[in-house]
Order: sequence, then structure tokens, then C-alpha cells
Amino acid sequence: MVAATSTSAKSRIVEAAVRLVARGGIAEASLRKVADESGINIGSVRYHFGTAEGLLVATAEEIGARMSRRLDSALPEPVVDRYATGPRGLVEDVCRAVLPVSESDRPELIVLVELIHAARLRPEFRTLSTRMGDDLRAVLRRVLEAVRVPDATMEAERLNALVGGLTFELVYPHGSHDPDTLFVVLRRHIAGIVPA
Repeated sequence: MVAATSTSAKSRIVEAAVRLVARGGIAEASLRKVADESGINIGSVRYHFGTAEGLLVATAEEIGARMSRRLDSALPEPVVDRYATGPRGLVEDVCRAVLPVSESDRPELIVLVELIHAARLRPEFRTLSTRMGDDLRAVLRRVLEAVRVPDATMEAERLNALVGGLTFELVYPHGSHDPDTLFVVLRRHIAGIVPA
């Protein structure tokens, strides 16, 4: 194993945690297993993150930051200047930004769902989970207001519930894993609330 003190070491550790959680749930992300998976000694993992919980929170924050970057690119400022795809296309782009469906992005979605699920019983994840949910609602409300959807606050809640359901469908075995079908569902919902 190699000693780790740099930002790239922290990134390697977080990526190792993402892989482990995606494969086996949050119980798999012990400091020892993350050290083995990342190829970085356990002392360095402890130095950077302290505890397994600290590492998982940092992992969720990194996934949230990636999601924010995708949202920023889907929702540039000022919002009203982005109509190349029309109002419905704009809303769909924003929703797609939080539903990474490629095989390379799927682990992020799994980790996010695992941590949200864990927040029900583990208070160390609640604040982060609540903040991420509030941030998503705010972005959805902002884009719906920009495209002049009546009662944007309530419609953002409905859209948030749909995105959450689609996320669940993509992650869990009982769901539809066909992104094309799920995006048809998303498109139809958006068509019902966003003026053409």
C-alpha cells in the first residue's frame, strides 16, 4: 500500500468508497475495505476522513457536488436565455442531470439512494440528506418558475416525487432498468405541466 496525503489520494479513497457501496451497500465501506480497495494505507484513510461515517458523508458530498455541476450545465444563468430545446426540453435536461443512467454514472445513483435510506436510522446522514433534498426542490422550483409553470412550488414537489420514484426504479431490482422507458414517463409528466 502507498501512503496518501494529496487531494488525489482523497479522490481515490472516495472513488473506492463509491465502488464498495455500489456493490454491497454502506456496510461494505469500512475503513479497512476502503483502504484495500483504494490501495491507500488505512492510516491515511483515517487521517483524511476520521471514521467510516465521515468517509461516507464526504462521499455523499462529492456525489452532491457532481450533481450540482451537472445541474449547473443543464441550467445556466440566466435561465430564461436557454430555450434551444424549448421550455419542456429545459425541464427535462434538469431532471436528467440528477438521473445519471449510464453504466459509469449508475454507482453514484446507488450510493445516493443507499445514504438517503441510511438517513432514516442514522442521524449522521440526516442533515446531508435533507439538504440535498431541499436543494433539488429549489432547483426544480427555479426552472419551473423560469418556464412560467403555474403553482411552481407544488409542481416542483410533484416533479421531485417523480424523480425520486424514477431513481428508485433505476436502483432497485423490482424496477424498470430501461432508461428510455423511464424518460418517456418523465417526458409525459413534463408535457402535462409545462406549456409547449
